[in-house]
Amino acid sequence: MKVLIQLYFTLCLQLLSFHFHVGSSLLSILSSNSSAPTQFCPHDQSYALLQFKNSLSIDASSSWCPTNKTISWKEGTNCCLWDGVKCESETGNVTGLDLSFSCLGGTIPSNSTLFHLHHLQELNLAHNDFSSSQLASTFGQFTNLTLLNISKSGFTGTAPLQISHLSKLLSLDLSYNYGLLIEGHVFEKLLGSLTQLQQLLLDGVNLSSVVPTSFLNISSYITTLTLGGNELQGKFPVDVFRFPCLQKFSLIDNFELEVNFPKSNWSSPLRSLVVSNVNASLGEVPDSIGNLRSLEVLDLSSSNLKGSIPASLGNLTQLFYLQLANNQFSGRLPFSAIFNLTQIESLDFSSNNLEGPLAPHVNGLSRLRELRLYSNFLSGKIPSWLFSLPTLAELWLSNNKLTGPIEQFDEVGPLEWVDLGNNEINGPIPSFSKFVNLTHLDLSSNKLNGIFDLSNLTKLESLSLSNAAVVLSFTNRSNGNYSFPNIGWLNLSSCNLSEFPDVVRNLQALSILDLSYNRIEMIEADMFLKLQSLSYLDLSSNSPLAVRNKGNVNLVLPYLAELNLSSCNISKVPIFLTSQDSLMDLDLSNNLIQGKISEGTTEWGKNMVSINLEKNFLTVVEYYQWTKVEVLNLRSNLLEGPLLVPPHTIHFFLISNNKLSGEIPSSICNSGSLEILDLSNNNLSGAIPECLVSGDVKLHLLVLDLQMNHFHGNIPDSFVEGNVLTTLYLNENDFDGPVPKSLINCHHLEVLNLGDNNINDTFPYWLGTLPKLQVLVLRANYFHGQLIHSENDSYFSSLRILDLSHNEFSGFQPAAYFKSFKGIMHLRDVQMLYMQYFVVSSFPDGRPYSYGYSLVVTMKGVNTKFDRVLNIFTAIDMSSNNFEGKIPETVGNLTSLQVLNFSHNKLTGHIPSSFGDLAALESLDLSSNKLDGEIPMQLADLNFLEVLNLSANRLVGSIPQGKQFNTFPNDSYVGNLGLCGFPLSKKCGLDEPPAPPVLHEESDSVFGLDWKFVMMGYGCGMVFGFSAGYIMLTLEKPKWLVRMVQQFGNKVLRRLRRYR
Repeated sequence: MKVLIQLYFTLCLQLLSFHFHVGSSLLSILSSNSSAPTQFCPHDQSYALLQFKNSLSIDASSSWCPTNKTISWKEGTNCCLWDGVKCESETGNVTGLDLSFSCLGGTIPSNSTLFHLHHLQELNLAHNDFSSSQLASTFGQFTNLTLLNISKSGFTGTAPLQISHLSKLLSLDLSYNYGLLIEGHVFEKLLGSLTQLQQLLLDGVNLSSVVPTSFLNISSYITTLTLGGNELQGKFPVDVFRFPCLQKFSLIDNFELEVNFPKSNWSSPLRSLVVSNVNASLGEVPDSIGNLRSLEVLDLSSSNLKGSIPASLGNLTQLFYLQLANNQFSGRLPFSAIFNLTQIESLDFSSNNLEGPLAPHVNGLSRLRELRLYSNFLSGKIPSWLFSLPTLAELWLSNNKLTGPIEQFDEVGPLEWVDLGNNEINGPIPSFSKFVNLTHLDLSSNKLNGIFDLSNLTKLESLSLSNAAVVLSFTNRSNGNYSFPNIGWLNLSSCNLSEFPDVVRNLQALSILDLSYNRIEMIEADMFLKLQSLSYLDLSSNSPLAVRNKGNVNLVLPYLAELNLSSCNISKVPIFLTSQDSLMDLDLSNNLIQGKISEGTTEWGKNMVSINLEKNFLTVVEYYQWTKVEVLNLRSNLLEGPLLVPPHTIHFFLISNNKLSGEIPSSICNSGSLEILDLSNNNLSGAIPECLVSGDVKLHLLVLDLQMNHFHGNIPDSFVEGNVLTTLYLNENDFDGPVPKSLINCHHLEVLNLGDNNINDTFPYWLGTLPKLQVLVLRANYFHGQLIHSENDSYFSSLRILDLSHNEFSGFQPAAYFKSFKGIMHLRDVQMLYMQYFVVSSFPDGRPYSYGYSLVVTMKGVNTKFDRVLNIFTAIDMSSNNFEGKIPETVGNLTSLQVLNFSHNKLTGHIPSSFGDLAALESLDLSSNKLDGEIPMQLADLNFLEVLNLSANRLVGSIPQGKQFNTFPNDSYVGNLGLCGFPLSKKCGLDEPPAPPVLHEESDSVFGLDWKFVMMGYGCGMVFGFSAGYIMLTLEKPKWLVRMVQQFGNKVLRRLRRYR
C-alpha cells in the first residue's frame, strides 16, 4: 500500500512539474514582451483595449500605484507592443492582459469592451480600484482563460454563476475583495467545473453560505488554497489536509470554523501550512504532523491549541518558519528536537503556558534570526548560547518567571533586539556594550545589579530600564565625546532618580521620554532646548515636582503632542510646557491646581484634543477656550453652580463627583460629537432632556451616566429606533413611574442600571429581546409581581449580571430564564478583558479613547464597587423579595456563575444538588428562607467558594467536610438548629431533637427589624423609628406605612452613600 501511495505522489509531482511551472510563470509571461510579434493585433481588439482604457479613471498619485501601464497605449500603434499586453505570435490575437498596479479606477460593467477580447487566456487586474464594480456575469465569456487575478481591486456584490464557465482555469485569485460574496450553490458549481485548477485564493471573500464539505470537490491538482476572513462555519473537512498535490494551505480568521488535523496517515507534499484564528476543536497538535517532511512554513497561532508541543516537529528538517504563538500550550519546550533544527530562521512560542528552564546548550539554530518566547512561565537561568548564536538578531524573553542570573558570554552574535523585561532576573548585569548592532534593549522590571555601561551602543534606538535596580553609566572612558545619536525612546521610570539625567539633554533624536515614578524635584525649561524631536514626555508621580523657567527661555518643542504631569503635587500650570502649540494630550490629574478656568486663562495650547484635570481643586468653569477638544475630564474637583455646556467638538465629557446643581441645559444636545456623557454624583435635578435619549441624528450618545443625582419624574419614553446607546446609568435618583417601553429600541444596549429609585412596575421581561444586554440592575425599587417569561429561549441570552434585589417580586423563580442565560455558561475559554468602549480620536496615530464600565454588586456579603468590570464577571442577586417555592434545578446550568444571592425570600424545599455544577461560584447566599433537608455533598466540590451563608433556614443533618467547607465560620449556619458537625459545637448523633421552625424569615437583620425603619429612625428620631418598626411587625406591615417609610428611607440612604 505504501508503495502505491508513493507512486501516486510521484505521478502527482511529475504533473506538478508541468502544471505548476505553467501556473507560476503566467504572471511573469504577462508582464514581458521578450520577442516582437510577427503580426499586428487586429483592429477590433486594439479598439476594444483603447475603449476600455478610456472608460476608466487613472490616479497616478496613489501610493499603491508604481506605474500606469496604459500610458503606452496609443491609437494607430501595434497593441501587441503595449505594456501589459501579450499577443499570439501567428495571429496577433490578444491572449494576455496584465494591468495589475496600474492606477485604474471606475467600474467594469457587463457591456465593457474588455469582454470583446474573446481570445484572452490570462487576465490580471489585481491592485486597482474598481470599488463600485459588481463582478459582471460576462466574465464567464472568457472560456479560454487559464489565469484570472482580480485580487485587491474592490469588486463587490454576488459572484455570478457564469464564473463556473471558466473551466480551463489553472489559477483563480479573487482575494481581498471584501465586498464580494460567493453563494453556496455557485461555489459548488465552480469547484465542479474547474477540474484543472491548481491555485485558488479566496482570502477576504464572503463564503458564509458555503458548506465546508464543498472543498472536498476541489480539483485533485490543487497546489495552493488560501482562505481568510470568509465567515465559514461548521466543520472543515480533515481530508483536505491529505490532498496529494497540496503545497500551500492557508486558513485564517474564520473564528466559527472547527478545524481538525489528521491524527494518523498524514502524508502530504505541503510546504506551507497556516491555520490561525480558528476554532481548533482538535485541542492538541497530533504527532502525525511530523510526517510532513517537506514543510517549510508552519503557523498555528491563535487557534486555542492545548497540550504539549509535539517533539515530532523535530522531524521537519526543512522548516525555516515556526509560529505557535497565542495558544494554550503547556509543559516544557522540546529543546532537543526543535532547537536543533538547522534550517529554522524564525521561532515564535510566545503567549502560551510553557514552563521550565531554558536548555543549557543547543546544537542547531545556526540560521535562527528571531526567537520569541515572551509571555510564558519559563524559569531559571538565561544561558549564554542565546547571546552567541551566529545569526540571531531578535531575542524576546519578556513576561516570564526567569530568575537568572544571565550567564556570562565570551562570544557575541549580531543581536539587534533584546527584550528581557518583566521577569525576576537577578545577579550582575552583563556587558551589553559588546553588542555593537543593538538597537533595542529592554531590561525593565528585573532585579539586576551593577553598573550598566552603554559604551559602544551607538546604534541604540530604544532603551527601557524602568523598575530595574541598575546604576547607569553613560560615560565612555576612551571617548569623552561619546553620544547616542539614534535613541528615540527612553524609559527610565521607577529608577529612583533624584534629578533629571544630564545625558538626556543631548539626545537630539529622542521622541519618547518616560521619567515617571522617580524622585526628581526640579525641572528647568533649558533642559529641553535640544530635544527638538520630543513628542511624548511623562514626568508623572515625581512628587513634589517644581517645574520652572528660571531663565525665561523661549522653549519651542515643535512635535510635543503628549505631556503627563499627573500626581506631581503641582499647584500651578507650567506655562512653558502646556502652551506648546503642538500639544494635543495633557494630563494634570491628581494635583493641587485650584481656582477657576476663565476666558482670560492663557496657559493652554491651541490644538488641545484631550485634557485631564481630574482630582484637583477647581471650583468654577466659566469658559472653555479649547476649540478642538474631544476629551475633557473634570471629575472629582470642587466645581459648583450650573453645568456649562462643553464645546461642540467634544466626544467624552466627564464631570462627575463635583457639586454641580440645577438642571441639564437642553443645549447640550447641540454637541453633535458627544458620545460619552458622565454627570454622575453631583447635585443636578429636574427632568432629563428628552433630546439626550431621543436618538436624534445630531447626537450619537453611547454612554449616559446620570447616577447619584436628584433627577425626578418619569424616565423619558422617547428612545427611538436607530439610537446607538450602549450604557445607561440612572441609578440612585428619584425617578418614578414605569420602565419606558421605548428602551426596546436600544438594540446596542449592554448595561442598564435603574437601581435605587422609586420605579413602580412589573418585571420588564421584554428587555430580554435586546441581543447585547449584559448587565441589568433593578435593585431597590418598587417592582412587583411575578417574573413573567417568554418561551423564547434566546431571552436575556447575553446577560451576565442580574440584580433584582430589594423589591417586591413574588411567585416562583422561573426555571426557563436560567436555561436562557447563555452568557453565564461556558466562559472558561473567553479571553478576559475589561468591559469598555472605544471611540476613534483625532490623534495622528489613530489611537482610540476608552471608557470603562463601573458597577456596584453585593458580593460576599458587602456592597462592592467595581471601577472596571471584567467581561467574565457574573452575578445573580434576587435577595430581599417575596419569591417562594423551590429553587429551580436549572440554576445548575450556569456553570460560570460567580455570585449567587437568593437570601431573604420565602423559598422552600431542598438546596438543589445541581449547585455542585457551579464550578466558578465564589459567593453563595441562601440565608433567611425556609429551605429544608440536608446540605448537598456536591457543594464540597466547589473549589472557588469563598463565602457561604445558609443561616436562618430549616436545614438538617451533617455539614459537608473538606476543601472549602473547612474554612466557613459558624455564622454560615446559624439559625439551622438541625445542623451538626464542624464548625458547629454540636456533634452529629442519632438522637438529635428535630429542628424548631425558624421565625421572622422576612427580616433583614437578627433583630427582626427591616433596615427601612432604622433609616426612618435616623431621619425622625430613634424612638419613632423603632416604634414604627414595632407597628409594622405586629400589624403585618400595612401598605400605606410601608410605602411612606420606603420612600423616605431610600432618600436618606442615598444621601448617606453620597457623603460617606
